[in-house]
Formats: sequence, structure tokens, C-alpha cells
Amino acid sequence: MSVSLSAFSPADLSSEDQTIRSLVEQAMTFKSSALGGAVHAFFKEHADADGVAVLDGDRPAGLIMRNEFYQKLGSLYGRDLFMTRPIRLIMNPAPLIVEVSVDVASIAVIAMNRDPNHLYDMVLVTEEDRYLGVVSIKRFMLELSRGRGRQIELLNEQKEILRLANEAEIVHRQQIEAKNGELRDRNEAVKNLLDNAGQGFLSFGSDLVISEEYSLECVQLFRVQIGGRRFPELVARHLPPETHKTVVEVLGGIFQAAKPLQQKVFLSLLPADLTIHDRAVRAQYKLIRQGDETRMMVVLTDVTEKKRLEREMAEERNNVKMVVRALSRQAEVLAAMAAFREFAAARDIWTAGDAPGASPVENVAEPLAEIFRQVHTFKGDFAQLGLHNTAAALHELENALADLAASQTPPARGRLADVLSGLDAELLLERDVAILTGILGESFFGGSESLRVDKRALLELEARVGSLLTGAAREAVLAELRMLRRHNIKDILAPYGEYLAGLAERLEKAMAPLLVTGDDVFLDREPREGFVKALVHVFRNMIDHGLEDVDDRLAAGKSETGVIACHVQRLGEDAVCLTVSDDGRGIDVARVLAKAVQKGLVTPEAAGSMTPEAVYGLLFRDDFSTRDEVSLLSGRGVGLAAVRAETEGLGGSVQVESTPGRGSRFIFTLPLFPDETACGAGRMAA
Repeated sequence: MSVSLSAFSPADLSSEDQTIRSLVEQAMTFKSSALGGAVHAFFKEHADADGVAVLDGDRPAGLIMRNEFYQKLGSLYGRDLFMTRPIRLIMNPAPLIVEVSVDVASIAVIAMNRDPNHLYDMVLVTEEDRYLGVVSIKRFMLELSRGRGRQIELLNEQKEILRLANEAEIVHRQQIEAKNGELRDRNEAVKNLLDNAGQGFLSFGSDLVISEEYSLECVQLFRVQIGGRRFPELVARHLPPETHKTVVEVLGGIFQAAKPLQQKVFLSLLPADLTIHDRAVRAQYKLIRQGDETRMMVVLTDVTEKKRLEREMAEERNNVKMVVRALSRQAEVLAAMAAFREFAAARDIWTAGDAPGASPVENVAEPLAEIFRQVHTFKGDFAQLGLHNTAAALHELENALADLAASQTPPARGRLADVLSGLDAELLLERDVAILTGILGESFFGGSESLRVDKRALLELEARVGSLLTGAAREAVLAELRMLRRHNIKDILAPYGEYLAGLAERLEKAMAPLLVTGDDVFLDREPREGFVKALVHVFRNMIDHGLEDVDDRLAAGKSETGVIACHVQRLGEDAVCLTVSDDGRGIDVARVLAKAVQKGLVTPEAAGSMTPEAVYGLLFRDDFSTRDEVSLLSGRGVGLAAVRAETEGLGGSVQVESTPGRGSRFIFTLPLFPDETACGAGRMAA
């Protein structure tokens, strides 16, 4: 017998008086498949138990009262019939079952009008149809008696209460009026506090409509009254369309999420930085409870001035680094500027026809690729030397060249000339030159290479020695003179250590100091200047693509500090081998092939039969990169192409080796010039 009489609950009683929750007790429960012997054992061990509940899963299925149980066991053959059989054969299958929400008075009526044989049976109580417990008739009747007694006492107290209430009404009214006044004062004080806090405070519920209570800063930020507006529409004009769509979806997810962890995840997806009417604003989102409603509070802080100061501090840090590098590498800075000015001065040659009267619409794909490589190399060179403003300006020029190269129609000289109109060396170098001049003075740019004797004087001296001396004495003196203008290749590579350390810090990767080992080979730097500069692309690729972050390295069983190393080896009398290696993740052959197929460089059929060495060769193709996006570091696909061009321009070669999970090696073989062979050997012997 199951009933639900919540409709009969007296409306003027509190929830505690309405329901029987406080009367519910726990009774022993058995499955309907349990044997009668188990119930008998329980009753024998618990002499004070009046009955047990029988459950089907978590729902009540029946009731066994002690007296009725032993009456059936005491019948003829009762013990034999029921002790070893399921208790569903002996239970009362239709006990009184009520929801816990049913009021006491209604249960009393039903319980007292039951079959006399079950008048004193326990009442089974459920909550949402699941078993909760039982209410014994003895306790139930006792509670009713107590309730009636309390009602009589309450009625006797009513008269006194009414008398006192009449007297207290005026006092209470005065107190309420005073409290309301205090509350108004507090609300006004809080409003004044929020209005003068320099932050925007607003809130909205699941309908996303902003309440009328918000701080004055919100009006100053959005320049409109925001009460009653929907939050997504208010910020729509200050967000990209994709971000606005995300905000709408995320806000819906927040108010539909049932678990705090889900809400926390959704909150993290909301934009923290906004630009509102050219002001940088930091947004914080918090969920608050107002009664039964969940609301979102948004705190908006104008951080425009803070961002400006951060930019100025970052600019100042970059300027300090630039000055320090300029002082320690003056010759390289001056040489890089001179080479760039020479390159920029030749822009008219790049855009002119090969012969007088050449067509202005002639395709310039080949010179465009060469210009692109040169600009990319100069950008890396200036970045390595700390001239960050020049590097950033060249990145913008690189973007314009990339757009021209990616156009559907072949680029014409006229369009190339328009793009190269921005290739003004003095204009691009202006900011960095001004900073260096302001700190170091104009004399910084009047210096020469850090040699005690001018290079031209040395060359003249060599020529005089060659004409005046003969034999072994001539060769010995010439070798010593040439050594004065030769550079140890390890010293040439050493400055990359500082550049790599800064790059690792920027990419949040741990890297040991650059390791340069091997033979001391002395050579003339000037003809190899392009190759030395182009090596920046190899180093950047290794730290950007090759070295893993700390977590990935530790997971792979490596030390958290990555290693990039250079090793110099002399090959006989006429060549030198330079190996640049890292201990990173190695080259992902499958990814390289997938990108090559995507770009149309190889067919899927050809890709399936390519050797690893052939795949490595793809890395040196123009316009090839495994990056999906372009950054100041990588993604152009011209860096390694420039390295190979410079290497082959010297008559050298480059070979790539890679082991997945162990790292990669770039092996450069460069010839030595005739006058360097004896020079290098002589120094090594010394």
C-alpha cells in the first residue's frame, strides 16, 4: 500500500511540523531473496526489534513484523516451510509506504484506519521512491500526543503573546525604521566605495542581463548606462567575432554546469584581457550566490597605464641588452649595419629588368625568393645582435614579401618595387641607432675592427713581404702576418651562446651554455660572413623545434637542461668540418612528409618511398616549414634554404643526421682557401 498525500499538508504549518522526517528510524533491511532463517537469527539476536523491512534494490518491497513472523513459524509445518525459503513468501507485500514529505496529520488518519491485523505495523518511509527508514506506531502516537500538548500550551500562551505583541509593535516599527535607515546608509556607503574604487563592478544571472546595481567605472569604461543590457552584446564590439561567439557559449555552459569543477574550467575560457575604447582592461569573473540564484560578478580593472609601464620596462631591458652586446661585439654590429645598408642600396637593381627596356610586368619570382632569404637572414642577424627594433621592422617587411609571394598571380616588378619602397636602411635602423648613439655617443659608429693594425695595412705589408722575401723565410713571415687577420672558428661561434641563452629564456626552455669544442682552425671571416650569419637559422630551429620543454625532457628520461653543441674538426690540409648538434626530440620524418605533401612538394606516392636522407633534404627547400603559424622565430620556410645557399656558395656541403628522441646533427664541410691551409696548420702546430 503506497500513498502520497502531500496535497493535504496544512499550509499554515512549518516544514518541520508537516513531515515525519524527524520521526524516521533505521530498521534492519533484507533482500526479498533472503531466507527466513536469516530473519529468525536477526530477531533472536535483537529482542527489541519490532520488525524488518524487505527491499527490492533501494525500493521497499514488503514488511515482516516480529509477532506475525513467529505466528507463521508456529503454524503447522511453518518452520519447515519458511525457514529455508525466501522471505517474500512470508512478508506483508502491501505495507503502508509513505513519502517523507507527507504531513503527520494525514499519516495519522491513514495509519489508524488500516486493517486491524496491521494496525501496529511499522510505516515504511521513502524519499523520491527510495527507502529512507521506518516510523514505529508507538513513537508516532507519542509524538502526536506531545504535539497536542504543545498546541494546548501554545493556545494558553497566545493571549499573553498577543498582548505583548501589541505593546511591542510600536517599538518594533521604530527599530525597523532605524535599521532601514542604517541599511540605506550602508548601501550608499558601499556604492560610494565601489564608485571610487577605480574598478568596474557588474553582475548578471543566467539570462545574462546586467543588473541595475553596478559601479560608476563601468559607465566610464563603456560610455553608456549598462543596466538591463545583455553582457555578451555589451562586450561584442570590443571582441573579435570568434572570441565573442566563444564567450556566449562559455557563459551558457557556466550556468548549465552542475559541478564546481566544470564551472571553474568554463571560467578559465573567458577572455581575461579586453580592449575597451582603446583602454586595456583586465577582467575577473567570479560566481556568487544570491539566495537560490547563481550570478556572475565581473570586475573590470583599467590596466592601460600598467601595460604602458610594462612595455616601457621591456623596451628598456631590450635596450640595455642591445647596448651590452654592441659594446662586446662592436665590429659585428657595425659590419651587419654596413652589409644591410649595401643590400638596401641595391633594391633598384632587384626591381629593374635584366636589360634596358625590360617589361615592368616581368615575373620576379626568383629574385623575390632571394630577397626573402636575405631579409630573413638580416632579421635573425640583428635579433642575435640585440637590435630588436630593426628585427621587428624587418619582420613586417618579411610579412609584406610573404603576401606578395603567396598571391595567386605571379608577382610583377612593379608590385615588388612597391613592397621594397619600405626597404630604407636608415629608416629601419633609425630607432636602434638613436638608442646606441644616445647612450654610447656618436663615436661608437666611428670605430673600426678591433685589430691593432688596420687590415688594409696588413694586406699591404703581406704584399711587400711577398715581393721582398723568398723561400722558407717568406712563407713563415707571411703565415704569421696572415694569422693576425685570421679568426679561430670557435671564437666566431662563441657569441651565439648569449643569443641562444636569451632565446631559451624567451621560449621558457632550459638550455646549458653553448658548447664549442674541437680543433683550433684559423680562417678569414670576411668571405664567410654570410655563412656565419646564416647559422642563426640552424640554432633557432634547434631551440624552437628540437629541444623539448622541461616536462617533456623529464618524461623522456633526459636531464631537464637541453644541450646544443658545436664541434670543429680539421679535414686534412684543405677543409674543415663543423658539426652543430642538439639532444632534442629529433626530426619527425612523418610530419615533414605530411607537410611536403600538403604543400605539393612531393606526391603521396613519392613520399611513401623516400629515405630519411631525402626527407631531410626537404628542410632546405624554399617556402618549407613544419610550423603552421609564422612568428619572429620561425614559420617562413626560408632559414635553412639560406644556410644551404651560403654553404654551397663557399663550395661546401651540408648533411643532416637525426635520431628520434635523441637529437639531430647538421654537418657542414667547408673548404679552406689556399693561403689558410699553411696558416691554420702552423698555428695548430704552435
